[in-house]
Amino acid sequence: MLKRVLLHLSGSFDVDQAIELGARISHGSTARLRGMSILDTSGLDSAGHLVSAVHAMKESSRVAHAERRQLISHDQMLQVGQRYQLDFDTLGIEGNPIESLVREAQYYDLLITRSADRNSLLPGQLSASQLIQLVVQSRQPVYISRGTHTSPSRFLLVYDGSEPSARVIRTFLTQKPIKDAHCRLLGVGKAADAHSKLLPSMRDYCEARHADLEVGRLPGSLRKVLIPYARKWDPDVVVLGVPHVADLWSRIRGHMTLDFLHQTDFDLYLMG
Repeated sequence: MLKRVLLHLSGSFDVDQAIELGARISHGSTARLRGMSILDTSGLDSAGHLVSAVHAMKESSRVAHAERRQLISHDQMLQVGQRYQLDFDTLGIEGNPIESLVREAQYYDLLITRSADRNSLLPGQLSASQLIQLVVQSRQPVYISRGTHTSPSRFLLVYDGSEPSARVIRTFLTQKPIKDAHCRLLGVGKAADAHSKLLPSMRDYCEARHADLEVGRLPGSLRKVLIPYARKWDPDVVVLGVPHVADLWSRIRGHMTLDFLHQTDFDLYLMG
């Protein structure tokens, strides 16, 4: 069960969908919700060491604009929180966005943030690679809203036989962020082997905790078949584990999660 939810108030123009989503999840779980904005002033702090006065003025303008947008996000959350009659508050801090979110997320059960659109990065939003970095460093479940669904109901649980994919599915079923979710457990990679016991074991685990469950297998190269399959099944949310590899850049560049962020509009529930 969810007890505490952290919502990233990025200040971007479309963060209102993430606020609505966070309110729905918190209301359904009777969880306490905190909205947090992080004002990145690092460029302003270093402006005094730069020879370009134009750069310093631009950086000062950027920070002021971001601060105004974040104040609007706080007001939006106040209205939504009161409408849902939530136990909630908001907090604004300064610092590095990823470091601040990682540090704060350890005290919460779930972090919700809004991703950038595939073709644009609005002020205050994290890029796709930054979102993966956030998941990897926090090691807490992160729900990435794409702005499409504020009341998701269809969840695709991707299981490849690895510990990260098993852990994210176990965490999702324990938290139950959406009470009446319709889930499909999909065995891929090693778990798609009909002779393997990986998928049956995970199926038994999931069925003991979630009655409305479909099960399927998807053989083939993961990078080639998973996204077309997801588009056909059309989930609201894809549940994925981020693998543990030694090199962070390889993890960011090569993992399926980045493909989903770049090529699809599905919400993602991720865990490293």
